[in-house]
Amino acid sequence: MLKATSYNQLKWLFSCVLFLPFCLSALAQTTKVEALLKEIKPNQPDTARMRIYRQLTTAYGSVDQDKKYYYAVEYKKIAERLKVDTLVVEAYIDMGGTHAIKTVMDSALFYFSKGYETAKKIKYDRGMARALASMGYVYEKIDNEREAIDKYKEALRLYKKVNYAKGINQCYINIGGIYHDLGEYEVSQTYDLLALESYKKIGHEPGIASALFSLGGGCLELGEFEKAKNYFQQSLEIRERIGDINGIALARWGLARVDIKEERFKEALPNLEIALKHDIELKNTFHESAVLISFARAHLGLKDYKKAKEYAKRAEVNSRIMKSLSMRSKAVWLYTKIEEAQGNYKEAYDYQNDFIELTDSIKAEEKLKHLVLTEFSRVSSENEGLMKDNQIIATKNISYVKTIFITSIILLFVVILLVLYYKRNQEKKATNLLLQRQRDEISEINKELEMLNEELITQMEIIAVQNTELEQLNMVKNKFFSIVSHDLRSPLATLKMLFGLYREGQLNENELNELLAKLEDTIYTTSVFLDNLLEWSKSQLDGIVVNPANFEVGKLINENIQLTETAVRLKGLKIESSIERNTMAFADANMINVVVRNLISNAVKFCNPGDIISIEAYNSNDKMYLTIKDTGPGISEKELQKLFNLEHTITTSASGDKGHQIGLVLCKDMVEQNKGKIKVESELGKGTVFFVEIPEKQM
Repeated sequence: MLKATSYNQLKWLFSCVLFLPFCLSALAQTTKVEALLKEIKPNQPDTARMRIYRQLTTAYGSVDQDKKYYYAVEYKKIAERLKVDTLVVEAYIDMGGTHAIKTVMDSALFYFSKGYETAKKIKYDRGMARALASMGYVYEKIDNEREAIDKYKEALRLYKKVNYAKGINQCYINIGGIYHDLGEYEVSQTYDLLALESYKKIGHEPGIASALFSLGGGCLELGEFEKAKNYFQQSLEIRERIGDINGIALARWGLARVDIKEERFKEALPNLEIALKHDIELKNTFHESAVLISFARAHLGLKDYKKAKEYAKRAEVNSRIMKSLSMRSKAVWLYTKIEEAQGNYKEAYDYQNDFIELTDSIKAEEKLKHLVLTEFSRVSSENEGLMKDNQIIATKNISYVKTIFITSIILLFVVILLVLYYKRNQEKKATNLLLQRQRDEISEINKELEMLNEELITQMEIIAVQNTELEQLNMVKNKFFSIVSHDLRSPLATLKMLFGLYREGQLNENELNELLAKLEDTIYTTSVFLDNLLEWSKSQLDGIVVNPANFEVGKLINENIQLTETAVRLKGLKIESSIERNTMAFADANMINVVVRNLISNAVKFCNPGDIISIEAYNSNDKMYLTIKDTGPGISEKELQKLFNLEHTITTSASGDKGHQIGLVLCKDMVEQNKGKIKVESELGKGTVFFVEIPEKQM
């Protein structure tokens, strides 16, 4: 998984290099836009206006995607009016391109599909190829690699048919990159070789260098180190000749990776130093981090543990800036190996736990991508269904037009006959009566049809409401399993590793007892978290029946204070309570007990030794007001904004206690179900205050 992620990022780097001239020309494109806008004249011929609109679509591609979409729609309208079908195809693809750049992938795929179907009808091979390649890009971006490969291969076949070299080369590169990400390196190299030969034919040196680098990466993964070194060296020579600093850094890094694989750690250092220097100059943070990781591995091989850790630390700092979990996990993995090599098993164990948590987070991201892909497939399927429905409706409309036309002719003929009958005989009245009856019958039929239509609309509204409810339930279920899978795996994995280390003799009994004590706190925290989670899921999935009744608040609060008495004494805290006598509330006592328990437990958990927790309760204006205030570390403004939201964040106190936000979500749900309100005020370094308001008596 880590190799594939790195190659994806490197492929992105290549895209940046190829895209750079395009970005630098943005100012020139703006000037071109201004010149084209001046060419638009009133009463201009459609052919001239269509040409200008198409050029504006291209010019706005690097300036303003909304304007690009607007002019693509405009030149499509003119092309349809003039029946220039090839430009209709190009317009659909340009419209899809704007959505793809803005990452609205379902809309992008819709327009690319429309372009492909239109090109297929008129047998426009190059348009079909462009549409298929664009669809492949969409599927690649949403991680549907197999579908992307199919689209790219079909586009490649059509590009070969029309002998379009640029399209052929791009398809080779795209397909090879996907197979490399999938770990199918032999297949990837086949396409890289094809791209290399194709670039050589047209003499495109940047493309040749990129293909050589890709081949070197594949050989490195296959263990063909001599071949890999040769490819990287050839790529380096071209990059140095054309002055491509970014490409030089990549090639130098590739050569160093070969040396590291063959355990020539000292020989790898000069190439890494050059690569790092260029990456810092270019402010290429991602590749700088990859080079730092390689530096750390080389120094680990040389047993220079201090330098190894320094380079790994720099890579981790960069990964936090980039918010790259994969890069950060590599750095933490290196920490583990460095500490193990030095015999620091406790530190290695701590870093191993961090690595497991990062791995779980990466898997959670992959699950989210899978959910997005599933939703994307569903939307695409619905769009296809809507297109079919539109075709059916269009067919029916044509049929209705024909029917109306025929009916009109018949009615005209009837009118002529009526005039003739009026002149010739006295049967006019009978004929009129007959027509009147027919009109009445038609009116009755129309009324029945209107009633049926209203029933259908009502049924559709009911179905829409049911779908919304099902989606909400599904969302709750997904949140539930996401939280359970994330927060239960880590303690279990830690316990498993702990027993393994003890069984292998890497921990003595004292160390085991110390770690078990810490693990006991973790399991207790997880147990409290599960209690809250099950209460919350019950309220969301099955619904909690609220049984309000009058009860005295003071007794309930004092019981909860007694429950935390041991924890308060151990942490050196002080609890002050000011509860007026006969302070009453009208609510479900069990639910309010859960709320009070959670709020007091949170205050005890996050306060530092010597802090004070103040609890106050009183009645006023037919309400019961409860205030729980502490002098603890406080909460930041950013955390306050999402405190009552189910975003599955874990907060840690100064003493190492972990808090799960699910408890506060449960408190909010239960207070609101009892017709109350809950809010919080806090400032870092100045403590936190929770305010609870519920009815004093039945209203």
